[in-house]
Amino acid sequence: MPRISVIIPAYNGETRYLREAIQSVLAQTIQDFELIVVDDASEDDPCRILPKHSFIQYYRRTSNGGQAVARNDGARLASGQFLAFLDQDDLWEPAFLEATLEVFHKAPETALVHTDGYQVNERNHILEYDAAMKHTKSICQLLRNGHDTATSGSLIRKHCFDAIGGYDEHLTIWEDIDLGIRLSQRFLIHHLPEPLYRHRLYTRNVSRGIPPERALRAREYFLNKYSSHCLSDPIYKKALARDWAQYYSDKGKFHLARGEKQQARKAFIASLQSSPYSQRTLLRLLKTYFPRFSRFQLV
Repeated sequence: MPRISVIIPAYNGETRYLREAIQSVLAQTIQDFELIVVDDASEDDPCRILPKHSFIQYYRRTSNGGQAVARNDGARLASGQFLAFLDQDDLWEPAFLEATLEVFHKAPETALVHTDGYQVNERNHILEYDAAMKHTKSICQLLRNGHDTATSGSLIRKHCFDAIGGYDEHLTIWEDIDLGIRLSQRFLIHHLPEPLYRHRLYTRNVSRGIPPERALRAREYFLNKYSSHCLSDPIYKKALARDWAQYYSDKGKFHLARGEKQQARKAFIASLQSSPYSQRTLLRLLKTYFPRFSRFQLV
């Protein structure tokens, strides 16, 4: 039985970096793992580019469920003691599995070990260092005590993952943040300050630019889910208000880009109710009333 189950959810993997992600797994300094590729109903055939090894499993979903669903499918197939989820866009440094596993040996009560990383471009050129402890004013970080537990930068003890029910399949974004929050509420999390993974930034990243409607729905669900956790602490309550303001501001931008001025107006007003001193949001609101404000390039 392998010590670690590596799970890669894949969608259109022939053209979207899957081969490179797999190569970074095969290049690990320890080889005590199985690799499970979950094809989330791709339009191409990722199976064609998989190396022929007995420790590589391929599972194809009949319908596209999103990354949270695909990762949970992979976890159910996993036989390892630890789970490592690698996005098909991302890469591991060769020592990722060895270094994170060593932390578990030293701290057996730990549920999750996460590392620093690099942000890279489409050609795998380093753009910046990504430190995994982020003490921001967002409830996303406050509820995790500053731990930014990136999916591709984490190794998770499987019985802890199973104990909290895995990924929340209602979330199409922030499912990794949600998982980190729920793990930190019950177990210990350890940060290893070494850059051991690479997260690829490119024009089609879900998290960049004006969010699509599906992402907005997921953010609203997330904020509603954790609102009750923030009401008793003034710091958390203030952070929640800021996060709601940002959500409604982004929702307003979404509607404004579609020419839906009335819906945009309602969203910007809601944003200002949570954060009344935002000049940018006020200017966006004015754009919904006065065409002359359209010359302002607000993003």
